[in-house]
Amino acid sequence: MDDRVALVTGASRGIGLEVVRQLVARGWKVGMVARGQQDLEAAAVGLNTASVVPVSCDVSDKVSMESAVAQVAERFGPVGALVNNAGVIDPVGLMHETDAAEWMRLIQINIGGAMQATRAVLPSMLARSSGVIVNLSSGAAHTAIEGWSAYCTSKAGLAMFTNCLAAEYSSRGIRVFGFIPGVVGTDMLNGAQTKFDNVIARLSDDIKLTPDLPARCIAWLIDEGEGQVSGIEQSIRDPELRAKVGLEERARW
Repeated sequence: MDDRVALVTGASRGIGLEVVRQLVARGWKVGMVARGQQDLEAAAVGLNTASVVPVSCDVSDKVSMESAVAQVAERFGPVGALVNNAGVIDPVGLMHETDAAEWMRLIQINIGGAMQATRAVLPSMLARSSGVIVNLSSGAAHTAIEGWSAYCTSKAGLAMFTNCLAAEYSSRGIRVFGFIPGVVGTDMLNGAQTKFDNVIARLSDDIKLTPDLPARCIAWLIDEGEGQVSGIEQSIRDPELRAKVGLEERARW
């Protein structure tokens, strides 16, 4: 059993997969969680390491999430770090034109999934009086974006969820962060740009970050960040954080 075990949701691609890669490079064992089993297993094979275990899971489902955490613990040991990265952006569109069931399903995944994953790992963290939880936040948590009502609402709710976790558990040895990754050229963002003409749709590709950049920040927060940063919300746009992580500067973050 290893005392550095992490679980990353939405780990089959994008930022989630890169977080797994960064943590493994730092000596962590990682449970990779995502809904699509085929893509998840292919991503795990691509990492070419025994330090990961892929577990297909619906993060919004209590039983599925608890089973995933149990499988990771059985393979590597209790989960000491959780990255709540899984999320969806659809439905995109004006409120009266979007499907209400899809709108509520997004909330169930983006907020409910983080809640279910957190509840599943908290007992082992509390038992050891240590742990770290990183929730993927967004500028959309603080800024209304036309056509993105479901996503913006979910990220605002997730930000408050993160603050509540910190209020309840920071005194019990658990570090809690919300991390804003900036504009990252993920499949989710690229797809959303084609669905609704708003300020995001008009962003040029040259300002988009590659997923490994925010992933390096997240891995650093988990592995080295204790006592090195203050505050719950962290952002890749913070030059002090970038300097500590060792990111090369670029014209726009």
